[in-house]
Amino acid sequence: MGPSTSWIAPTIGCVLSICRHFIATGEVLAVRNKREIGDLNPLPFAASILNCSGWIVYTVLVRNWYVFCCDAPGLLCSLWMTFSLYPYATLRVQNQLNAFIVLTATLWCVLALVTMILQEFSTPQAVVSLWGWSVSVTQVLLMASPLSGLLNSIKQRSSANFHLGLCLMGLISSAMWSIYAMTTLNLFIAIPNLLGGLLSAASLLVCFVFPRNRVETPVQQDQARARTAAAAIELG
Repeated sequence: MGPSTSWIAPTIGCVLSICRHFIATGEVLAVRNKREIGDLNPLPFAASILNCSGWIVYTVLVRNWYVFCCDAPGLLCSLWMTFSLYPYATLRVQNQLNAFIVLTATLWCVLALVTMILQEFSTPQAVVSLWGWSVSVTQVLLMASPLSGLLNSIKQRSSANFHLGLCLMGLISSAMWSIYAMTTLNLFIAIPNLLGGLLSAASLLVCFVFPRNRVETPVQQDQARARTAAAAIELG
């Protein structure tokens, strides 16, 4: 395993992933200043709490600094964004956020219980596999929303929901993590990043096949930025 795959690839992937976590900071600050949430959806940020917190537990078990340095800032950023947007969300969205946070805590409590049972009656590798498959499958399931958005964009023959630079960033990030995962034979990292790379590549293709060719109004620009922010978190 050469330096390009042992540390260069995961370092690039880590930096790009952190950038994707923080890409919505401007939109969240604008909501706090205007005290209006507009078209920004806080649910993807709550989903990022679930995703990042799970990966942090996994990285502690396997002592993987690259994944930890990526997801620790992501968790802190997602918490800040979620609770910054919560007061300005509709009652329906607030209830959804409440339910999602409670379900997240319930899931981790169940996994913690199973972990203690495995520590008592099984091997350390069984604990690693439990958390590895849990966070990998969770991240794949969270891709249902961007996949739905991609299919709608293809159906509408429009790339309005995608940002070219963000799609390219996602593709490079997923490629770097996939190279690192396959080199280290880590299926838990490889599976979600390979699928995420395919989604980013498909989104990038949509941007080229159906390019934006019209001048957008300020309202439409705000809506596009909100969609871009949500997409960055969902694939982050």
